[in-house]
Amino acid sequence: MGPTGAGKSSFVAKATGNGNEGVGHSLTSHTSEIKATRCMIEGSNVVLVDTPGFDDTKKSDLQILESISDWLSKTYTQGTLLSGILYFHRISDNRMAGTPLKNLRVFQKLCGSKAMSQVVLVTTMWDEVEVEVGNERLEELKGNYWKFMIVQGSSTYCYRNTVESSRQLLLQLVEGKRREVRLQKEIADKHLELRETDAGRELYSRLDQVAEKRAEILARIAAQKHLTGDQATADDLRKQYDSLK
Repeated sequence: MGPTGAGKSSFVAKATGNGNEGVGHSLTSHTSEIKATRCMIEGSNVVLVDTPGFDDTKKSDLQILESISDWLSKTYTQGTLLSGILYFHRISDNRMAGTPLKNLRVFQKLCGSKAMSQVVLVTTMWDEVEVEVGNERLEELKGNYWKFMIVQGSSTYCYRNTVESSRQLLLQLVEGKRREVRLQKEIADKHLELRETDAGRELYSRLDQVAEKRAEILARIAAQKHLTGDQATADDLRKQYDSLK
């Protein structure tokens, strides 16, 4: 899991030997559906599940969470547990705000504290930054944004965009214990609606905030045109409105 362009599909391609199939190279997200790919790691049968990010260009955040929830619930009722949950983050990003932070918050709620030991926080795009810069950003992530997860058992991994690096990470996971995530138990065991789950409440709360902000900007656009006829200011407000998702 992780934001669009963080390297999820590229990792799967490297680990499975499927070349660049399913890898996006533009601002448009390539993975719009959940895709499972099978591979062998040191004699172990491994299934990698690639999911779209919550900033997907083809589907809304709610549609993405619904797809992930449906897949997790279905596999859980079939008795399938997870060996690990990989969360991908571009080390080339110079700040942690907006969409990446939103992704992380929903991800934390989806997993729950009991599954944090299954989580690996994977940094990518190391070839796009100086080593010193990358290391500084990693330490900031570990000491700030990821600190809560690491304290609860999550680990970090620097993915080097090679077959060896991808398979080394997977080898660590296949040797560990399998377990469920919070969202699976909330949906399948407690029979909660998606909006009632922790991940759902986190996402719906943000959607409510966005709706309020859009309504506020629309009111300002109307007032600006009515009072001054200042088209430039109205256009600027319209850009702010369009940027909210």
